[in-house]
Amino acid sequence: MQSTREARRFVRELVSFGEDRLGLEFDGSFRRFDDTSPTANWLYAVHRDRFCSAHSSGDTYRFTWDLRQARRWARRHRKLRHDTYLYSAEAHGGRACPITPSLLAAPWARQAYVVLHEAWHSTLRLGHIKMPYPLEEATGRVVGVMGATAFAEACGDTALIREARNQARDWNAFARWINRSYRKLDGLYRRQAPKREIPAIHKGVRADGASLRARTISTWEREELTREINNAFLFRYYDYTCLYPLAVRVYRRTGSLKQAMRSYQRAGRDGARAYLRKEIARP
Repeated sequence: MQSTREARRFVRELVSFGEDRLGLEFDGSFRRFDDTSPTANWLYAVHRDRFCSAHSSGDTYRFTWDLRQARRWARRHRKLRHDTYLYSAEAHGGRACPITPSLLAAPWARQAYVVLHEAWHSTLRLGHIKMPYPLEEATGRVVGVMGATAFAEACGDTALIREARNQARDWNAFARWINRSYRKLDGLYRRQAPKREIPAIHKGVRADGASLRARTISTWEREELTREINNAFLFRYYDYTCLYPLAVRVYRRTGSLKQAMRSYQRAGRDGARAYLRKEIARP
């Protein structure tokens, strides 16, 4: 177990790596410790018969630092028979996000992912680069997951390298499962399949999730697979995973994370998905 001092030093090293080696901009984040807001919280509320937000505003989610408030929102939605998923994370991508207790308590590979992923959001914002939300999250996943592995390799820490590689492998498997499950159910909803067909599909999705959990090593991904797998859970993660295979192909095609980030940024300026597909096809 790392001490608090060691944990804060580790975060500072991640910030330096992100700035110096990857060119990420942190916009004041991860500079100070704040134990008053242990987690950042996003509540997703989704209709049970379709993948559509049930928030009255129509927004994808509601955000708060107050976990109790998020839980109150969730209870109200469940009374209305909406599916809910409360995602509590160690940080967010806004300006001057603090170092939180939950970040320091996370496994090192997860800390590396969070710090670098959130810095990607800051970098795009400061560069005035607008991406469709799913593409920003997909490219941010690559920056975080592959960046954590690059950081571990730069450190030469064998245990951290293994942990970071497990994280990358398990996220890939998680993303494939989410994409497959969401598209199967969305097809049923869109063609207004008989309601009797849907419970069996949900049951199969949950069984696949349990099987995946048994094969998952990375702590965070394994714990997420213990959550209730409902429409809100799938709705939330599909935004993160639907374009992840494309973002990974660009990363592999360019040969380095820094080069991939440049392609992602150009895509944000020049047409996003179409640009990235051309990048993959380029000789």
